Amino acid sequence: MTEQPPPLVEALAALEPMLLDDEFTLLGYSRGCAPATPPELLADAFGARIDDPVETTFVIRTVLANTLPAADTRQDDLRVILLLAPLPPDLTGFASTISGALAERSVPIILVGTASRDHVIVPGSAWPEALAVLRGLRDAARRLLADE
Repeated sequence: MTEQPPPLVEALAALEPMLLDDEFTLLGYSRGCAPATPPELLADAFGARIDDPVETTFVIRTVLANTLPAADTRQDDLRVILLLAPLPPDLTGFASTISGALAERSVPIILVGTASRDHVIVPGSAWPEALAVLRGLRDAARRLLADE
């Protein structure tokens, strides 16, 4: 009887990183000071608004960010990498494996999880390195599965 590979290895082997075309900006507003969500955000391929008890954060295309009022925090020149493979809801260790591998290469990230997929947001200058690291994790996991 063969053992099942760990779910983390299977998830890493299915990893398909896709760089989104646009440049993105992170905007942070003190709670209660954020503008309304621009209607254009609903039509975008990627965009996020997160409201928490302390602040409201947008991660949106830079072109759209430039139409909003000045924010308390602004980080420009970001790129979004969508991790295409859906992740099981009970998977553990995926985000820490990815963030650890990118940290070893000094790539800062913002990790955004959605219902079934993760997104890695990196500085614009770091996206080639980030893609290489993510593909390296995928390829290493595939080799592990092939050896079983």
